[in-house]
Amino acid sequence: MPKAITIKIGKVILRGEFNDTAAGRAMGEALPIECQWSRWGEEYYGTTRPAFPSYPGTATDLMEVGDLAYHTQNGWFCLFFGPTPASRGREPRAAVPVQKVGRVAGDWTTVKALGESVKALIEAA
Repeated sequence: MPKAITIKIGKVILRGEFNDTAAGRAMGEALPIECQWSRWGEEYYGTTRPAFPSYPGTATDLMEVGDLAYHTQNGWFCLFFGPTPASRGREPRAAVPVQKVGRVAGDWTTVKALGESVKALIEAA
């Protein structure tokens, strides 16, 4: 069952859900989650508190705006909101294959205006 969430980055609030996968369920059960993110093109990625282990699941590098993903090898949680340096067009693309763990929606213009390093809080909606 998907878990409804909000992501707060300063005054920006994104709403969505974790999906019904092993990683998505584990993250939904661990809320709240604190993220320390760095920016790479129009992607935020970085560590979480609590940290998460590896989970079985399909990994891909092709994303959509609003996708949340997890890179098990580095323990990175990612938010995609536009093209990255790995993109081959306007689509968001991860540098390496990641597991999609959820999806959010919001005002992407305000997200794009945020800085190179941000803190985010993921909570149950």
